[in-house]
Amino acid sequence: MAVEFRIKQREDNIQKITIPQIARMADLGYGAMDNDYCLDFDQVGKFTVMYAPDAIGRGFEVWLEDSTVAMRMPLPATKTDIDTAYSLAKKLCEKFGTDSFICDDEIVPFEHIRIKAQQNITSSEGAIKMVEERIKEGSQRSVILFGAVNPITIGPAELEEMGGTLDGFEKLLHRLQSMDVFYANAKYYQMKDGTVFGLFILRDNVTTVLPRVPVSLNGPIEKLKGYYVHLPDDNDVPYEVFAENVTPIGDYDSGHVMVCLTEKNIAYLVENCAVAVDTDNRRKGVYWGRILDDGRTHENKIKNMQLSAPQYSGYNHLAVFLRWAAEKDLLSDKLIQMLPDAKKLITDPQSDIRQLIATFPAFGGRLRSFHFKKEAQRFVNKFYAFGRVGYPNCVDEYAEKVLGSEKYNCEEYKNEAYLFVPYDEKYYKGLSKYIEKEWKKFR
Repeated sequence: MAVEFRIKQREDNIQKITIPQIARMADLGYGAMDNDYCLDFDQVGKFTVMYAPDAIGRGFEVWLEDSTVAMRMPLPATKTDIDTAYSLAKKLCEKFGTDSFICDDEIVPFEHIRIKAQQNITSSEGAIKMVEERIKEGSQRSVILFGAVNPITIGPAELEEMGGTLDGFEKLLHRLQSMDVFYANAKYYQMKDGTVFGLFILRDNVTTVLPRVPVSLNGPIEKLKGYYVHLPDDNDVPYEVFAENVTPIGDYDSGHVMVCLTEKNIAYLVENCAVAVDTDNRRKGVYWGRILDDGRTHENKIKNMQLSAPQYSGYNHLAVFLRWAAEKDLLSDKLIQMLPDAKKLITDPQSDIRQLIATFPAFGGRLRSFHFKKEAQRFVNKFYAFGRVGYPNCVDEYAEKVLGSEKYNCEEYKNEAYLFVPYDEKYYKGLSKYIEKEWKKFR
């Protein structure tokens, strides 16, 4: 059930207008829905969803048809959604120099807006009561509603929070959709034999919303093999095994829980539960821990910003940190097992450690916490942190010291001066002093 609006421009005064311009008229957020009904923020699609950022409900779709702006608002809707949709329709009329719009094939002059809005409020209240009755009498265990940001499963706990009111419905939708979480959905892949599997991709230390029982919102999938959780470093765990070995940090809604995997959680799953998806045979995976820094990101800056820095400059400061750790005998046993001559290779001033970090599979262009011994990991995780303090800040501070403030801030470097400090033995000795100083404090 939905309400449709059509705001037509006058033929003698056609104006060009875009979806982002329409959203700005009412200070609305907007985005395009992906195939799993989750919002891709700030993107324009065939049907773009708009919503009030301070009261995220179900939102409404907006699209353009020649000289007409069309809108579709699903019911039940929140009061804010209803007020916002009608207010936007009126603003568009005023912009186009008209005094009415079409709502469900009925012409609505401005003076009738409140009447139509109240009808939608009454319909929404009735729909909520109907959902409540169905769940309480047991004909349905829950109901899935598509929100402006992601789907919401309404069950007994949600009904209790709503209290049978439209205001409670609005508060529930906003609370859930404004949470700082990643709402995960399965991505589907087909194997050579035609079978399909669903994959939920998870990262470490990110609060993630996962379904209690994974299903496709687009209907049954033929030849579905099952669902898996994809963990860092290409490790896959059967969904039911994952659920048995991970304790949720709380409920999201009646159909979903929240998890937040630590390095320890992932290491256990990878070493004890990982499988090869094609055969489901158990395999012992490899996990290198939390990403501290990614040299590829810095290299991409050189390419995308068309900087004149030499190749591998994005790995300069990563190489310094790795060499310092090797000289302190702080490289992990796992890394040394994969690269037996690691210490000799990394501490050799003639060796280009940057290329090693960029190409050796154990690094893959990154420094990770498990590249270092356990006794050093707490220091590494604390010191190698982006922000006002920490190693990245030291990298910038040293760059300004070497280059001088004027050159450090010059237009040519585009605020990326750290990429232009010459990579040599002097660079290593100068920058590693910052690490050594903090290491002594830590010790």
